Amino acid sequence: MQNKYKHIFWLVFKIVVAMFAFWFIYLKVKEFSFSDFVFPGFNFHSYFIFSIAVLLMPLNWLLETVKWKYLIRRLERITLLNAFKAVLSGISFAVISPNRIGELAGRVFILKNKNRGRAIFATAVGSLSQLMITLFIGLFSGVVVLFYYPAQLQIIDSEQLFYLKIVSFSVVVFGFLFLFNLKYLVIFIKKLKINIKFIEYIEVLSEYSKDELFKVLLLSLLRYLIFSLQFVLLLYFFNTGIPIHEAFIGIGLTYLVSSLVPVLSILEIGVRGTAAILFLGMFSENIPGILSATAVLWFINLAIPSVAGAFVFYRTKI
Repeated sequence: MQNKYKHIFWLVFKIVVAMFAFWFIYLKVKEFSFSDFVFPGFNFHSYFIFSIAVLLMPLNWLLETVKWKYLIRRLERITLLNAFKAVLSGISFAVISPNRIGELAGRVFILKNKNRGRAIFATAVGSLSQLMITLFIGLFSGVVVLFYYPAQLQIIDSEQLFYLKIVSFSVVVFGFLFLFNLKYLVIFIKKLKINIKFIEYIEVLSEYSKDELFKVLLLSLLRYLIFSLQFVLLLYFFNTGIPIHEAFIGIGLTYLVSSLVPVLSILEIGVRGTAAILFLGMFSENIPGILSATAVLWFINLAIPSVAGAFVFYRTKI
């Protein structure tokens, strides 16, 4: 009888998650119409560029899959296909949680029950590494703008500029020091003598060597380059006229702001659109094109995978 109620509970839970994911995506899609997008006239070259941007989406999530599979390999060995399904399931949780934090828990249901707690913290290592890459490139982009595009930032005086450089450098340095010394975080938490089960889960953080963390950072960097390239291609497709090096600078700042603002992933498109106007708008007056590129990238990289992830999660045996 107990197993029957447990089965009913998980069935209802999966249905609710799937419904929320579909509902949030529906609400966001409903806000847009094709008239909102500034599609260029048909041109084989430009639509070939658009096709590449779309086809890079599976590669983007495949890299995330490889990274996650690498991080949990000590806990449980799973196939690349099952890891990919877990990543897709996580995306369906991401759209209904602030800053995609639900993605951490959404992936682990494919694992054995005894491994799920530790796997959440292993997943967090991958998210932290991706955040550090985003922060590093974003802050580097900011420094480039401060040095080479000062006319764009006339509101910042020399003293503010000096302190901004110090703060930026400090954030990056301490961020990487934290990532490569997670074992000290575990030691600190142990001294607090909190819940023993929690300690057991978090100990996974101390098991990664610096070489392993470096590999995780490298995979995060490759993934960052992939979805940044998608953005560049879409900016080209929508005729923004932004040179590639300036596009990467503006994208770096856009992702930096987007990653630091705590919002639901479903609202992320609004935050990212605002940031894109601010930073990519420094290099182009084609604001409708910038917004179109931002929205289409969101649909490609989050909306479509989250719908697929909802189906995958519903079919997952928990």
